[in-house]
Amino acid sequence: MIRSMTGYSRARSEEADFSLGVGVKSVNHRFLDLQFRMPAELASLEPLLRRSVKDHITRGHVEVSITLERPGAAELKLDRKLLDAYVRACRELRAELEFGGDPDLVALLRIPGVIASNGEISEEELVRIQKALEGAMEKSLETLNEMRASEGAVLEQDIRSRLARLEELRKGIAKLARRIPKYAQQRLEKRLQELLGAVHVDQARLAQEVAYLASRSDISEELTRFQSHLIQTRRLLSESHEVGKKLDFLLQELNREANTLLSKISDVPEIGAEVGRQAIEMKSEIEKLREQVQNIE
Repeated sequence: MIRSMTGYSRARSEEADFSLGVGVKSVNHRFLDLQFRMPAELASLEPLLRRSVKDHITRGHVEVSITLERPGAAELKLDRKLLDAYVRACRELRAELEFGGDPDLVALLRIPGVIASNGEISEEELVRIQKALEGAMEKSLETLNEMRASEGAVLEQDIRSRLARLEELRKGIAKLARRIPKYAQQRLEKRLQELLGAVHVDQARLAQEVAYLASRSDISEELTRFQSHLIQTRRLLSESHEVGKKLDFLLQELNREANTLLSKISDVPEIGAEVGRQAIEMKSEIEKLREQVQNIE
């Protein structure tokens, strides 16, 4: 089953002396791109959390937000030495540059490191938080993948429907292409009659020329490769959920064959317009498929 790269989930873990919140959001990306927003006290756990995400997600831009609430650790403390250093520097600059006024207290308190929490986490408490966080992260990632799988099922249904339409168009073009030798012969005979009148024409040589003209507009190889790419695409949808990049490559190849069909069939005006119309519809369906595939993991 394929999975979408888009999803969102949240999970919480409530303990006696702390509570954790984990939010995971994922959107399209060519590779796996992870971003974490978490309290500085938990920074040492980030490598562990990254491994957990990689166990569940292979592609996408993933944002992980973690909150930690500790009722007994809400008080703040000032780094007096750092604050005093900033105040002295402000006063020295004020005197040197002859500016009036006192330092802005609110601006001083916004300086990183001036205000710090007194809620330092002990090693024992960090072990408990880590265990709870791993559980919340696992739950959030599982919920995220359920959402992504659900959206992937909708994408797969649409993709299979478009692949079926592409197969119909391929068959229609193949049916028209079988008439190419007949049209080539008619065109050559008409041209010879216009040039030579009643002069006898060597039928063997005529057959050779017809075969040559027909070969220039022969699209059987392109149609065979097109069918092969369709088969491979369906197989990928059935066999794996990590198929986004492979599907994108196959769709590029399908588009290449459709372009070749358009260019080669222009020499046969009797069916060129209809084949061209169907090939253009092929390209339209392929482009819609590529838009869908951009959201597949």
